[in-house]
Amino acid sequence: MADLREKIKTISSTKGDHAPESAKRIGLWVIAAMAAAVSILTFIIAIGLFRNGNWILAAIASLFFLLSAATAYVLAFPHKLNTM
Repeated sequence: MADLREKIKTISSTKGDHAPESAKRIGLWVIAAMAAAVSILTFIIAIGLFRNGNWILAAIASLFFLLSAATAYVLAFPHKLNTM
């Protein structure tokens, strides 16, 4: 319990300009999960548009799906893991 209190004290003593690496990683994974959810919903919308015959809107939704899926991938798996 004292170890947990020490960690909380260390985190809260920062002035907001620095965050622990684990917190940064968790934050990026949360953003990546949200981007993945948006891409999945966009994919479902694109399939519905294709099935209803709205080819132009479906193509735009498919492009947005590809863009959001790529964004989720880049956020989930960054190229630089250690910046130091």
